[in-house]
Amino acid sequence: MLVEITKDSLMNAIQCVIKAVANSSIPILQGIHIQAGADGVTFRASNTSMTIQYLVAQDGVSVTVNRTGAIVIPSRHFHDIIRKFDDDKIILEIKDPLILAIVSGHSRLRLCGMDPSEFPSMDHGEAFPLIKIRMNTSLFRSTIKQLALVASTSETSPILTGVSLECRNDCLNLIATDGVRLAYRALHLEDATKNSVNAIIPAKNLYELSKMLNKADETTEIEVSNNRVKFMTNGLKVESALIEGTFPSIKNVIPQSYLSEIAVDKAFLLKAVECATVMASAHVIRLVANADTLKLLSKTADVGDIQNEIPIVEMCGEEFMISLNGKFFFDIIRNMDSASVRIRYAGKTSPVVVLPDDSLMSSLFLITPVMTR
Repeated sequence: MLVEITKDSLMNAIQCVIKAVANSSIPILQGIHIQAGADGVTFRASNTSMTIQYLVAQDGVSVTVNRTGAIVIPSRHFHDIIRKFDDDKIILEIKDPLILAIVSGHSRLRLCGMDPSEFPSMDHGEAFPLIKIRMNTSLFRSTIKQLALVASTSETSPILTGVSLECRNDCLNLIATDGVRLAYRALHLEDATKNSVNAIIPAKNLYELSKMLNKADETTEIEVSNNRVKFMTNGLKVESALIEGTFPSIKNVIPQSYLSEIAVDKAFLLKAVECATVMASAHVIRLVANADTLKLLSKTADVGDIQNEIPIVEMCGEEFMISLNGKFFFDIIRNMDSASVRIRYAGKTSPVVVLPDDSLMSSLFLITPVMTR
């Protein structure tokens, strides 16, 4: 292997795949697989849950492959070394078996590598996936960010640490919940498929994926197989294991009728919730809605209290008062892609429904009230 590559291209590739490097006692899983081929240089890292592969395409500028080959390099040392180089041009070469020589400016070093044939492959020999989906990358990115933050982080209920993906004909339904919050989003698929599939994807893997997706005009392809899902876009491939089990039904969780509904400006609400949560004991804030004003109140004994007021743009139904976890409420609002927000109140013990005030967005969020005296 003999490769010339720019520092920016190399660092971008390393920082992308290093998210999947395993915290493992197995040395090869602590490494990054590097493969130089006719199409460019492919970097890959893998753990038991996720594999990330990134291709830096050969263009004669970012990367030039003079000789093909492959090796696995310890990720931590490789990342730290490349990050400290000043010169923009880096040469990677395998001269001796399993030794990678790295040259940049006046720096020359050698790293001991490992056998690339022992590294986990992304080719599992499956003839066809159960289903293939294509969607706008920007839309998919915003969707999985919204849902991944709502999923549980507690391993006591492994199912709830995942995001449910349900595909039926031309509709993709995604659901996440931690038992206190729930997020639901329905996306229309342009390329309708006759197949249907249910899968539960680890939310932490989706969240890492969302940080790698950024191009609004690109398309992400999703392939779901029996025990894994693969995401592909613009040289990036991310494969995730699936969580086994059945995701809980949400049919009886969403209130079917409401006592009140208000619409407020998202920016005003976000700032008011953030401010109130600072003074909130156990993150609990109180919402009081009357004809034209939404009050947000909180207090901590022996510290103080706070009250914020924001105008209500529209109100239908009765006045109400309810307590919520301010941190959870803030996370829901922050990731909404709309200028205003609708809040539906269905009673003191019923979940509060939060919606983006946009008829084109099929999104819905629930948050369970906190019982206070």
